[in-house]
Amino acid sequence: MKKILICLLFVNISTFAQQWKPVSAGVTFKIKMLGSTINGKFKGFSGVLKFDTNDLNNASLVASVEASTLDTDNNIRNRHLKEKEDFFNVAKYPSIKMKSTKIEKIGNDFIGYFDLTIKETTKNVKIPFTFKQEGNNATFLGSTTINRREWAVGGGTLGMSEDVTFTILVNAIVQ
Repeated sequence: MKKILICLLFVNISTFAQQWKPVSAGVTFKIKMLGSTINGKFKGFSGVLKFDTNDLNNASLVASVEASTLDTDNNIRNRHLKEKEDFFNVAKYPSIKMKSTKIEKIGNDFIGYFDLTIKETTKNVKIPFTFKQEGNNATFLGSTTINRREWAVGGGTLGMSEDVTFTILVNAIVQ
């Protein structure tokens, strides 16, 4: 009986992915505009990260950033991107959100499938990422390129690339 209880306890514990608490995060992006690269970032990251490399079926990565924190090191451009309806319109759409729908292991790395919501549009994106754990500390690092027009960002702005590459770096501790 004692062995059965120990086995049940082990099975029960192993069905829950490890919970990670974000302690710092960076969300950056880059886009070409008239041949130059514009770099930007968002702050205000929050997330709930349930992730265990041995239990991807129960993994869940949910995150958001505050759209009003957008910064491209140009106040005039920042104001335009934040206020205009054809860009982020942060008064109406205060956050950008993503939620995993599936995570796969590919070699030593991972592919996450996420529902990404920008403004009122949600589309599934595939984000390759790495997960590095050292004791109770871990780093999640992923990057992908999306077509901004699929989320109705930027309208038909002349000279602006449709492709936006964004990178997410999250440092977390075990909870």
